[in-house]
Amino acid sequence: MHNSQILVFSAVIAVAAIRLYQKFVKKDKGKSGTENNQNSGSSFPSSSKDDDYEPYSKK
Repeated sequence: MHNSQILVFSAVIAVAAIRLYQKFVKKDKGKSGTENNQNSGSSFPSSSKDDDYEPYSKK
């Protein structure tokens, strides 16, 4: 293969990859807000509980 053929082939692959990426980004933006926000929250509750649990107190 000549250098020009390699450049054209790599450009075609790059354009195809960019188009696929854009397609999947649009697809993710089209989902409802509840699906995206479900995993975005913290795994711990934001409000602190007043309980008497102290893990290293040796009670």
